[in-house]
Amino acid sequence: MINIIKLSSSAALVSATAADLQATPVRANTVKRQITRIDPADCPTATETSYIWDTKPCRDSYFSPWTYPTNNWVNPPTVNITLAGVEVVATVDTGSTSLVASMALFPNNNFTRQNPTSVFYSSSHWLEEGYEEWIDMTFGPFYMRTQAIIKDREVCCPTFNSTTDGHRCPTDKVARNCECSGGCTSSVKFKRANLLSPRRPAPPPPVAYMGIGFGRGEPQIDNAFLDVATLNGQPITSSSQSYCPGYVITTDGIYLGLTTQNTQDFKFVTLKQQSVAGGQRDWSTPAMQYQIDQADQQNGTVLVDTGIPESFFQSMPAWHSNSTVHLSVPGGVDTYTVRYEIDERGKSWNPMQPTDFQGSPMLGFMNTGRHFLNCFDIMYDPTGGNYGFRFLGDTRAPNCTNYVTVN
Repeated sequence: MINIIKLSSSAALVSATAADLQATPVRANTVKRQITRIDPADCPTATETSYIWDTKPCRDSYFSPWTYPTNNWVNPPTVNITLAGVEVVATVDTGSTSLVASMALFPNNNFTRQNPTSVFYSSSHWLEEGYEEWIDMTFGPFYMRTQAIIKDREVCCPTFNSTTDGHRCPTDKVARNCECSGGCTSSVKFKRANLLSPRRPAPPPPVAYMGIGFGRGEPQIDNAFLDVATLNGQPITSSSQSYCPGYVITTDGIYLGLTTQNTQDFKFVTLKQQSVAGGQRDWSTPAMQYQIDQADQQNGTVLVDTGIPESFFQSMPAWHSNSTVHLSVPGGVDTYTVRYEIDERGKSWNPMQPTDFQGSPMLGFMNTGRHFLNCFDIMYDPTGGNYGFRFLGDTRAPNCTNYVTVN
């Protein structure tokens, strides 16, 4: 999902030892501890020819197939995890950076409910209201002690303001549902009928939503996939040689742990560091270049978002219904140029075509949506700050070579 805004009343995070894994969930006004904080001092200088898997063995990796078929990325990707001992199917979202799970999943767990928090999905205007809690998580052979947002209410709040509204949607701002006219952008005019009732629809079924993205304004410590404590029962630390943090997303599933093998044939862009709340660090959204029709090429940033099927894009000059858009990635290298025809919307022969193109509040930013993954695998290296694209040709979807130029 585009542009996640997370609100929290909690204190800053600090590094910790393995003993902290046994700590009870934190309460208000206490200092949180985490075992696997990635410090800037741990980050090598990334280059085009040297990466962490070139300097360490990096042999430990786990591949999980998607729990349910993505059906050519019509559906979002899902994986099997356990949370507090409960088996859960979680949606994997590269457009957010938080683990969100419904309170109803854990009928026998007494959470502290001491730290109110919320997550606002600006692309859909849903506000997830809940509490920050420490929780045990497993993913295959990996064990994580991670922070999660345990939500007890989901509400459509299109005019939510994090500064004035705090952690909850005021009653007079609650919409009947998040249907909208003209596309769900931050400036959307909702159908008036949606705003007539403060009541929300029937509660949705219990869900888990695992945000593993970056560049969303949240510290990477909120990414559960970076909170690995043990692998097959053996401790993982920042000095571990055989496990290199990061993931590779493919058509068939996801690799957790980067190796020489699963990073082959990727073309990389080096990410820039940015500071976020609490003195933590995040990587910026990957650079790209774009061209609208015959206008000059412009610099921008790109998000391949597994959480949505549509695209959000603001360009200069502005795109229109008959525009042709050329997107060049990785930024600065321009190995691949992807072509989109705006007027074709979801009816194109292009396997990467989103279901719709909508506006974005950020100039030069393009959220491709998940259909991009019909023609590319993607890879994220959180230690070195590298993001990779691997072109699949026509091996997984027809016509990729008709819409992608290899430069």
